[in-house]
Amino acid sequence: MEMEKILSFLDKSMSDLALELLKHPEDNDSPRYQKILATLAALYQAFNSAYDLAAMDCNNKNIPYLIAYANMQEIGALLANAGYLEESKKTASR
Repeated sequence: MEMEKILSFLDKSMSDLALELLKHPEDNDSPRYQKILATLAALYQAFNSAYDLAAMDCNNKNIPYLIAYANMQEIGALLANAGYLEESKKTASR
């Protein structure tokens, strides 16, 4: 149950940051926009690590968390295009 709370918090946080980026696409060179991208990348990687950890738990035979807020494919593509993710670190659709 605790891991679900963590995944939910990260999921919602990524969604909120992605929406913030969409509000101001013309500011993509600003320090604020770049900071949001860096924070989003950190949350994205933390989510993937926590998701993998939850899936390794012997009690979780199936996918441990259904992503409710964030669009992981679009966030992954956005971060990869901005240079914040290496190709090998992109995740498949969860």
